[in-house]
Amino acid sequence: MKEILVLCPFGADPGLLSKAAALSGGEVRALVPQGETALAAACGAARIVELQAAPIGDEARFAAFLAERIRGWSCPLVLAPATVQMRNIMPMIAWHLKAGLTADCTQLRMEGELLIQTRPAFGNSLMADIRALSPIQMATVRPGTFPPQRGEHPQPGVERLVYCEEERVTLLSYRAFAGGTPLSQAQIVVAGGMGVGSREGFQKLERLADKLGAGLGASRTAVDAGFAPYRCQVGMTGITVCPRLYLAFGISGAVQHLAGMSGSGKIVAVNSDPKAPIFDYADYGIVGDWEALADKLLQEEIL
Repeated sequence: MKEILVLCPFGADPGLLSKAAALSGGEVRALVPQGETALAAACGAARIVELQAAPIGDEARFAAFLAERIRGWSCPLVLAPATVQMRNIMPMIAWHLKAGLTADCTQLRMEGELLIQTRPAFGNSLMADIRALSPIQMATVRPGTFPPQRGEHPQPGVERLVYCEEERVTLLSYRAFAGGTPLSQAQIVVAGGMGVGSREGFQKLERLADKLGAGLGASRTAVDAGFAPYRCQVGMTGITVCPRLYLAFGISGAVQHLAGMSGSGKIVAVNSDPKAPIFDYADYGIVGDWEALADKLLQEEIL
């Protein structure tokens, strides 16, 4: 099986590393920041490149640096999480390597020596299987698409890579748009749809999410209606999540939304419509008023 290189220079993605280990039979080389070698090894990486670098200011120069290293490693398959920074850097790496790149994948599988990459297409009306015919195949994957799996490599090889940037660009600051745990990494998600009915309704769900230590999610229609910000959108055109528990309030269960949360461990759906499609996918379904249940949960003592 061909070696798969997983580029995580800004933070290891355990789910993506686990998936790469499963696809390659353990032949994974992981590039991770200094201090995250143990996490990479726990997810099955056989070879770990520990990157020592100051904050990256010039992404084009960093992309050229990584492309040169990839040539030296002779890795035919290159994956990366589709984070804000890697969405910028991966196309530049692909240009240097003259490689095919599929962005924002939601599924990966191997067919012989070819990596089959699945992603939404044609306005999210269908899922397209894509393969690259170039010698190097590249893809970015939505964070949170694959759940982490423990499969620690017993004796991973570790090398250190130092990147020093010339003072052409100075990074003044970099911070996440929203604080707390990213929605894609939340173990519990409290999500609302159009059935919630208002921005005030979502404020109640946000209080419930805070109480449960959960992330706040929303359907695309709820975001389009202005009930919740885009950073909460779960689905094909939003964030993919795979929490242990997904609480869906007033969500009908459109295909686009289900694609973003189908990897959840347990799904609890609350909807006043007994024929709502989401009940076909839920582990537990409650036909009734979402707000009455949310109020009840807010009153409960959480240990």
